[in-house]
Amino acid sequence: MPRAIGANSRLLMIPEVTYGTAPGGNWRRVPFLSCNLGAEQPLLDADVIGLGGNRDPAAPFFDTVTVEGDVVVPVDLINIGHWLRLLLGAPTTTGTNPNFTHTFGSGAATLPSQAIEIGYPDVPSYDVCAGVRADALEIDFSPTGPATATIKLIAQGSTRSGSSSGGTPVSAAYTAFNKAQGSISRAGSALAQVTGARLAYSNSVEAVRTIRADRKIEGADPGIARATGQITARFADTTLLTQAQNGTAAEFAFAFTIDANRSLTFTLHEVYLALAKTPIEGPAGVEASFEFRAAFNATATRMMTTVLKNQQAGTEYA
Repeated sequence: MPRAIGANSRLLMIPEVTYGTAPGGNWRRVPFLSCNLGAEQPLLDADVIGLGGNRDPAAPFFDTVTVEGDVVVPVDLINIGHWLRLLLGAPTTTGTNPNFTHTFGSGAATLPSQAIEIGYPDVPSYDVCAGVRADALEIDFSPTGPATATIKLIAQGSTRSGSSSGGTPVSAAYTAFNKAQGSISRAGSALAQVTGARLAYSNSVEAVRTIRADRKIEGADPGIARATGQITARFADTTLLTQAQNGTAAEFAFAFTIDANRSLTFTLHEVYLALAKTPIEGPAGVEASFEFRAAFNATATRMMTTVLKNQQAGTEYA
């Protein structure tokens, strides 16, 4: 009997027209590194007494169903756009073939939903999670290694079957970014001496639980959008320290760049830095880690702008 292994697993996704209803047709197959999205339904103890002549418990009962989890995906040239659409909403696309620019903005009033299928063809077993919304995204920046993103997902429900719902899946050419292609700038100038950084964006999604016979959530509503993170730099100048001391804001951009027409840039238009220590921990170099938070910027009319430049037509992210 075959056993499920991760190497043979697959992840399919498709935009929903109606929240919580998985569409038919040919779904999109996307690359991923790990995924723990799925349904859980805990058992609760029934503290009923008086049923028997000893201290043994009555049968437990099921609590409500939760369908949540994280997916870790490579930051690549085309497929990352589908995750950005789920996180931020559809982009505005400009350009002509083969060079397109997709601009995503933070703080959209409504967010789209997707159906996602996690497939285990060895068994076979296919888990379709419907009504999936993206709650948060986190990306780490460092000098070396692959560029990956962790995305937190919340779904309405999950259905398992022995056959796939994905039709004949379509896929895109795979071109990955790597951390060596990363850069960080402040106020339009490259920020030097940075040894690492973390960028996190959250939609503050709230699962709306109502009384339903199917135990599913009613929906997943976005709250206040937040962009936070940390920048760690060698203590070679006082640029970041002075900004933190003065309590002023500056624009920061976090980017991965292949060339002028192939890049991904997260621009936080108004970033505030927390004051950080500059600890001496021996004879090695001194580093400081600055926590940051972004805010709405009146000039940009948003907190964050994400620009993806690739060869994909805008209709793919609509």
